[in-house]
Amino acid sequence: MLRQIVLLVVASVMLIACSEQTSGFKTFREGQQALQTINNLLSTQEQQSEAASWPFSESYLQARHQAYQGLKAIKLDVSQQAQLNYLIIAERYPERYFVWPVQRDVISQARSLDDYSVNALANWLELVETQLIAAEQSNLKLNKIELTLLHNMVKSHLDNSDDSVQAALNKLNQYLTQYKPRTKLGLVGLANGKDWYQSKLNYFSGETKPPLNWLSEIQASLKQSQSADFVLPVSDSHAKPLVMNYFVENHQHTGLDWQLDYLDPLKSKRKLTQGEQYFWQVMMETDLGIHYHTWSEQQARVNLMKRLGVVQQQADWLIEDIVLYPAMSFIFIN
Repeated sequence: MLRQIVLLVVASVMLIACSEQTSGFKTFREGQQALQTINNLLSTQEQQSEAASWPFSESYLQARHQAYQGLKAIKLDVSQQAQLNYLIIAERYPERYFVWPVQRDVISQARSLDDYSVNALANWLELVETQLIAAEQSNLKLNKIELTLLHNMVKSHLDNSDDSVQAALNKLNQYLTQYKPRTKLGLVGLANGKDWYQSKLNYFSGETKPPLNWLSEIQASLKQSQSADFVLPVSDSHAKPLVMNYFVENHQHTGLDWQLDYLDPLKSKRKLTQGEQYFWQVMMETDLGIHYHTWSEQQARVNLMKRLGVVQQQADWLIEDIVLYPAMSFIFIN
């Protein structure tokens, strides 16, 4: 009897401990701040002075998962819950194999930290290569646009003065030089890529609808629309997705996704002009073409140049944005 009582006490203590571990947030803002700290090396902001964990390292994945679980335990509004559900679903997919998101200059961000560690950076660069090798063995590969952007990023830091970092960069550079990218640009070229793309479509559009249905609706709308004047924002960077140029200026940071700088797309998007509506319909059509219908870079380029009247350089920049930020154009579906 005494033994049973002791076991019950121990079990209760363990349950309480587990509960405290996963529900440490009292408010949405606390959970958001925790994610900002975890993701600070992927940030475009200069607010954090210390690195909690390196992107997609084991400690990073564990801390991020615990933060998501903590957010699940508090009351969220409809939009916040949708964001959290989307991010939790993304944990299933192969993002963790691509340790260096090519949109962000992790090395420069790391060097700006007060606790910058040469050895930690060198170890993380080795993890980038190790995970890419592991991904290849699982038939998960970068596409040629991602490879080019990553390789250029690595080469831009090859003059590093730190010996261990320099050695890791040289090794990674040699690996990327011989790397054979996947032939398909879109997510459809990855294992479970169609499911991953569908989850993104569901979240950013706010509706659950197959890609084929979306494509038929968008193309029917384009037949009835006439091309209208629009201004294409000029940029030489993909650190922020193009959609953010169409958010309200005085937006509040009520989001959870580092890729959108912690903005809630549903609450941040502004009303579009007629020309902007046409532009984003064309972007949605091209997005579906690349990520679901296996369009080549040339097919996507021709479609954008024909529909929008842009030059090749502009079309190629738009293709990169679509490749790096799948389905985000569907923020403007309504």
